[in-house]
Formats: sequence, structure tokens, C-alpha cells
Amino acid sequence: TGRLAWVSDPTPGATHDTKALRLTGLLEHFPNTPPVADKGYTGLGMITPERKPVHGELTENQKQYNRTINKLRAPVERAIANLKTWRILHTGYRRPIHTFPQTITTVIALEFYKNSFA
Repeated sequence: TGRLAWVSDPTPGATHDTKALRLTGLLEHFPNTPPVADKGYTGLGMITPERKPVHGELTENQKQYNRTINKLRAPVERAIANLKTWRILHTGYRRPIHTFPQTITTVIALEFYKNSFA
């Protein structure tokens, strides 16, 4: 649907998405149904697109598989892009870092409110 469902607390400093995911423990909530993710999450037991082999090309079946995965991911990417339209989130956070969880919670609440009337 492209609507926000969940956001983790921020992680300190520059943290790669896979490390942040591990820190949240979110994958433990999906023991039997692996989530769909982008190529950055390859190797975590998630459903990800096929990578192009070194010095090779993807087969037509692999390309079709990737299109299918990308169609499933598109709503998630739209939800993330929509969050980034909030100026406080895309211009660099200038308030004290300890206030960020409250700020993101407020933005999420406003998003839920906005989307409830969409």
C-alpha cells in the first residue's frame, strides 16, 4: 500500500542498514516468512533480487524474478520516500539527538493521521 507500518529507533552514528536491522531484532518476528528486501540485505535470509554475476548477465528468468521482487518492494520504497518529504528528516537533524525518537514518533503519528483520510 505504500503506507508506513513500523520504524525502529535511530541507531547511533553512521550505521549500515543491515547492522541496524540486526540491532532491532526485527527478523526474529519473521521466523517462517522471510521479508522482501533490496540487494543490500543479501545473505540475511531475506527475499532479495538476484545480483548480476561478475562478467555475466542475468538470465531472463532471473530478470523476471527481479521485476517481481521489485514490484513487491515498490510500496515500501514509496513509504520511505514519503517520510523523507518531511523537512526535519531530509535536511539533517539539527536538534539534540536524544530528541530524535520523539521527533520521528511525531512524524509517524502525523503520517498515520494523514493517511487515515487518504
